[in-house]
Amino acid sequence: MTDLALAIATKGEWDPDALLSAIRKAGVPPSVEIHVACDPKFVPATSTTGLTIHLRDGKSLFELWGVAIDRTKAGWVAILHADALPAPGWFAAMAEAIEREGWSDGYWGPVEPDFGPDDPRTVGYFTEYVQFRWPIPIDMKEVPGSNLVLPRQRLGFPGDDFSKTKLLGEGFAPKLVEQARVRYARSYRFAEYCGRRFRHGRAYAAKRTPKLSLLKTIPMTLVLPAVRTDRILAHAFQHRQGGLSWLRWFPRILIAETCWSAGELVGYVTGRPGDPSQLD
Repeated sequence: MTDLALAIATKGEWDPDALLSAIRKAGVPPSVEIHVACDPKFVPATSTTGLTIHLRDGKSLFELWGVAIDRTKAGWVAILHADALPAPGWFAAMAEAIEREGWSDGYWGPVEPDFGPDDPRTVGYFTEYVQFRWPIPIDMKEVPGSNLVLPRQRLGFPGDDFSKTKLLGEGFAPKLVEQARVRYARSYRFAEYCGRRFRHGRAYAAKRTPKLSLLKTIPMTLVLPAVRTDRILAHAFQHRQGGLSWLRWFPRILIAETCWSAGELVGYVTGRPGDPSQLD
């Protein structure tokens, strides 16, 4: 049996029954540790048998991941989001990769939408995850923020913060496991989503090292929305199984990316990341 634990974070409402059902359908056996970190106000009212719940108030999503990771005891840890849970076959694919090779930098898998291209949630999926949809380009250098399986000893004790960006900056190079897919199903309201993009862009810029001069950041943030949107559409065009109906979301994607860049500018100018508890 593969020595693997699950570290799951969520900032909003979540259904423990649906979560556990998806995990079991993905092939995760009952003996596997499943740690879920969430806000106290969203503690489930129903049974959480089979799950270990960690409640922390005023924490960001990344801090909640850190809490869940800290509590794991297995040799390998899967970093997952409650709104992007493993698909059937996920556990077998990850376990086989670990047992075959045990790559010291870990593994990652594709992120697939759990809905069709006419669903408004396509905006959030395209903006954040379309580049991780199977088939993955062979020259892909990025990895998603969740659907990562990493050696526990390489993670140390992240405490109140987990960042895949930091890990990649330290030289981590996880390998792709094509059959270990998760299904993105995060709820979506456009105005709330734009606010979230602004907050994440601000936090990213405020923590970025080395710091950039304003002479560079101001013109950069002016052109980045178009650059980022063009990159998103290029990835989306490669996965046009549903035709071109997804093009209707182009204006919203551009607005969402403009909100990210506005947040970046504020982060660069002020050097302040904002309220971390709002990062979800």
